[in-house]
Amino acid sequence: MAEPNHEGNQGAAQTSSPYRPGFNQSPMVLAGRDDILAAADEAIVTATLDHRMPPPLLVVGPRGVGKTVLLGEIAGRAGTTYGWPRLHVEVGPNQPFTPALARDAAALTSVFADAPSGRRFRASEAVLRAQVAGVGGEIKFARDQLDPVAPLELRTILTKLAEAAANSQSGFVLTLDELQLTERDELSQLAAVLQLAAGEEWPIVVAGAGLAGMRDPSRAVSYFERADWYDIGTLNEAETLLALKGPAASAGRPLDGDAAEYLGRCTGGYPYAIQLYGHHAWRASTGQDHIDLAAVQSAENTAGAQLERGLYASRWAQTPERERRYLAVAADLVAAGKVVTGGVVAAEMGTTAQRLSTARDRFIRRGTLTSEGEVLRFAVPGMASYVQRQFQVEYGADAAAVTRTAAQNLNAVKARRPRGHDFGR
Repeated sequence: MAEPNHEGNQGAAQTSSPYRPGFNQSPMVLAGRDDILAAADEAIVTATLDHRMPPPLLVVGPRGVGKTVLLGEIAGRAGTTYGWPRLHVEVGPNQPFTPALARDAAALTSVFADAPSGRRFRASEAVLRAQVAGVGGEIKFARDQLDPVAPLELRTILTKLAEAAANSQSGFVLTLDELQLTERDELSQLAAVLQLAAGEEWPIVVAGAGLAGMRDPSRAVSYFERADWYDIGTLNEAETLLALKGPAASAGRPLDGDAAEYLGRCTGGYPYAIQLYGHHAWRASTGQDHIDLAAVQSAENTAGAQLERGLYASRWAQTPERERRYLAVAADLVAAGKVVTGGVVAAEMGTTAQRLSTARDRFIRRGTLTSEGEVLRFAVPGMASYVQRQFQVEYGADAAAVTRTAAQNLNAVKARRPRGHDFGR
């Protein structure tokens, strides 16, 4: 029997991949998020049957772990079960979000007003464009320059929307993405409206997501402090295997046991990497009736190269030069099998953890590093190895001097930055 060709099997017809790497692409198997989805189901039931607005659901985690997908899944469940539409706002950098929220809320009010009384909204109509007003979908318009919205105006607009939804015997899901980019005053404005609405039986479920920066004390708003918070990250081994094996089995080309375990180790449980490596393994096994170890070893090379060209390179390019040595030291510690903490990194750089604390916090807010207590980890599996190689390529023999200079620069930045100001902003 001829050995399978794992360089793409170009002679065989390819079939649709059951893996979905890419932004906001819902995976075929959404593993490891059962607790959040159970809470979402309860929130939807509370709003629809108990006629009470539940506490907001807030999801925190680094990029690539499925926060935006979860927002869509929560809204989709309300749409599928009760026909509720979704009102979605994505917060942009240095841009207020309440004007877009007010505009789109007014548009959704018109949708409810124009619908026959008691009409069930259909979740299959997925997106409402600027010129199309449908039902059971998402209000999403092109972002343009909008006038600021006064607190009373926002309250009036959202009140009208809630009343229109209730009159239609319906409700809606408000989803807010990239919440770490909000300004505290504007977030407080929305919180004040929602807090008043909590006692008025508004038919609303609120769900939001963002990076760790949304927990920043300088952005804290008491209403959202009482929300239902969920910190998410990489999947454990069992969840990773489920996310890898489920789609392949459903698509009729199952993963061999040893192949699944090997691929799981490659991904590190990182949800985006699971979809990317799974996709490449699917392509490498074209023409076979199963995905074997040779196919996933081929995928390790092609998917790894794609991560380096895209995600790793982008994260590295966005890191200021004075911060790169911090990452390089952390990567060296990972390679040596040592526990990485801010104190250990600072000691390697010849300074103190206090002096580098703003840099550390900046990496966490940006989603490059994650923290579990004092322990730091790279948010994306494989990033540490990339940082090591890239640092040597760029600095080579000058690495030690760069370490000293970087520490001095970071110390100077901390010394002259006003208290409470984010590093590097």
